[in-house]
Amino acid sequence: MNHFPRSHILNREYTFVGKIGSQKTYNQLFLKIGVLLLSAFFIFLSWGVTHHQLEKNKTALLLGLEREQQNLCSLFAENLYQILEEKQTLALLVFNQLDTNTDTISADISQFLHNKSAFNRIVLYKEKGEPLYQSSPDHRNPYDQGRLRQRIGQTISSGEPLFLNQMDKGNKNSWQIPLLFPLEAENGGKMVMLLELDIGYLLNLLRDIDIGKTGKIAIYDDKNFHIASFESGGLVSNNAPEIPSNCLWLKESKGMAVFENSNGRMCQAAFFKIRDYPLMVLVSQEAEDYLTDFNFYRMQLFRLLGILTVFCLAGTYLLLKAIDKTHVYLEELTWSNKKNEELIRRLELEHQASTRAASMDALTGLHNRRLFVLLAEKKLSAAKRNILSYAVLFIDLDRFKTINDTLGHRVGDLILKEVAKRLVANTRESDIVSRFGGDEFVVMLSEMSQECNIKVIVEKIITAVSRPYFDIEGQQIHTSPSVGIAVYPRDGNNLEKLLINADAAMYKSKKAGRGEYRFFEASLNTVSLQKFELEQRMPEAIRDDEFICHYQPKIRLSDFRVIGLEALIRWTHPGQQIIYPNDFIDIAEKSGFIGPLGQWTLGHVCRQIGKWQSACITPVPVAINVSPLELQNPKYASLFIKTLKRFETSSEFIEIEIKENAFIEDKAVVIENLKVLSDNGVKISLDDFGKGFATLDNVRSLPINYLKIDRSFIKDICDNSSDNSIVYSTIILAQKLKKEIIAEGVETDYQLRYLKLAGCDHAQGYYFSRPVPEKEILEFLTTPIRNIAS
Repeated sequence: MNHFPRSHILNREYTFVGKIGSQKTYNQLFLKIGVLLLSAFFIFLSWGVTHHQLEKNKTALLLGLEREQQNLCSLFAENLYQILEEKQTLALLVFNQLDTNTDTISADISQFLHNKSAFNRIVLYKEKGEPLYQSSPDHRNPYDQGRLRQRIGQTISSGEPLFLNQMDKGNKNSWQIPLLFPLEAENGGKMVMLLELDIGYLLNLLRDIDIGKTGKIAIYDDKNFHIASFESGGLVSNNAPEIPSNCLWLKESKGMAVFENSNGRMCQAAFFKIRDYPLMVLVSQEAEDYLTDFNFYRMQLFRLLGILTVFCLAGTYLLLKAIDKTHVYLEELTWSNKKNEELIRRLELEHQASTRAASMDALTGLHNRRLFVLLAEKKLSAAKRNILSYAVLFIDLDRFKTINDTLGHRVGDLILKEVAKRLVANTRESDIVSRFGGDEFVVMLSEMSQECNIKVIVEKIITAVSRPYFDIEGQQIHTSPSVGIAVYPRDGNNLEKLLINADAAMYKSKKAGRGEYRFFEASLNTVSLQKFELEQRMPEAIRDDEFICHYQPKIRLSDFRVIGLEALIRWTHPGQQIIYPNDFIDIAEKSGFIGPLGQWTLGHVCRQIGKWQSACITPVPVAINVSPLELQNPKYASLFIKTLKRFETSSEFIEIEIKENAFIEDKAVVIENLKVLSDNGVKISLDDFGKGFATLDNVRSLPINYLKIDRSFIKDICDNSSDNSIVYSTIILAQKLKKEIIAEGVETDYQLRYLKLAGCDHAQGYYFSRPVPEKEILEFLTTPIRNIAS
């Protein structure tokens, strides 16, 4: 981006302003005013709505407090009323026993007071004030006798209960509520009962009720003097009135009131006068105490609104500054746009050039994968509007990797260029020829009137590409193509499907030999999908022990004794039946899971041998099959020995079976692993002997203990004289090399007799037993001598 001096920008600004005129200035001014009004509206709306909602919430809280106080006040007053009404029962008890012995009265009343924890003491007075009975004779009378006689006279004359206030008491710190009740006997005699209520019992009933720091549940007499109250600190008793005596609302029997307490703070209270008694209950609490949490929340909300207001004002300021700067940069943007348009035009030209380069294969000059896909999809779009056939050819060169490895990549590149020329020369202009990478070429044959014409072109391509390549670095080189063919729309209605199917057909043609072609068949995809699913599940299957081992016995022909077992792995796939090794070992080898699978098999066999030994069953050597890829791992032998030590398994009980193709690659590593295993006591069998590429030198020099004759020679032993000769010669050869012979695939009595007469050492096959699970193989271990008719 170019930078300009401030003076240059200002000059361009003035010019620009002159061009747009005063109308543009007015629009800018109106925009600023609009921004300010919108900001102010947002701020006032936020504060106004918040304040309104807070007041609404405060009102709701105070109404809630009012309901709580009314409920608590009425509940306590009713409870106190029910306690006071017990005096009727006490009066009846006194009347029924006035004519009886005083001691009897004392016992009954004492029992009554003992059951009623709310009553502390009772005294019966005659009309002149002489005590007739008191529940606690030893209790010192706390009342002024003169005022007490006066109060007794007032009670008898009025016929209503009377509260003895602090002026009537000698002890000002009393914790009782003394009440005088008039009594009238049947003979017309007048009596007065003094009943002292236990304030502690009454108010302690409310200890578990949360009334706040300033909350109070108080009891007053009919003169508005405070008797006692329960506060957050406990019980309180004094003579000072807590509320103004001139309050008009005190004339009502119940209701709500707001008053100012001694601390000058407004209190909200509910009051309830106890009917028929000179007592009133008051529940009060300072409004600010009840609203403490609300006030804290309101303060936090106002702080948040203040912060938002600051941000809003800052944003408004920045927006106004941006508006001021906008007209300065408008012309600069116009000028920059022109430069950008020129730059974009140049970039588009460069992009087109780079796209052309990216769409061509740099080595051969053919279309690459990207361009092929683009052109082929266009061809298929046109194919939907006609009835012509289209074909995708997937071409792979045979033995090209060997050419690259032996003659070098330069020779390989020269061959690829020549192959590209021959492909172009033997296809039409309407066809698409491309190189996908390596030695893979893909051709689309378009607008074929008949499918048989596809074969003609494919055979022409195979003939051309298979011709020798002369003068390649002074050498004559031969190669040939393997071609897979997928036809539209029969084998797929889109390019991706056609490429997948052509690739599958190409692999089928490779298996058929060199220079072959094959059309796609639906069964190819089914097999590929199954193999892919097995490959994806294999790590989980190894981890979850989805594999099991079946065992097939090896029989010594001299005495028909079981001298060993071969462990054959099976896959118990959850969604399928048991899968046999032929269907997944190749997948494990190609996907790199053969190592973990081999380790699982060795560990499983070691555990099984340990179980047999724990059950006092004498085990026999168990042979496991080892892949050539495992033997190509330099650490295989050491891992094998470590596994035996970990499971405490003797090497005399473990054997391995290898195939002849184990010596094709990394022969030195394979031989070293075999020697290490042999030195540690592990016996080795050469499996499928006679079918592969094993040399006599390998058989003679390597630590091989057994030769296993392939089942293909045993199968036709009675019908094919050449097979008989091969088997007999192999037995003689093994004897000369001091190796033991194991015949695989023994299924008939004739085969068994021939092998025994020919001098074969051991046999294995369905004649004795199929591979069976561990439970069934126990019979061969517990009864090793087999009863076989000779």
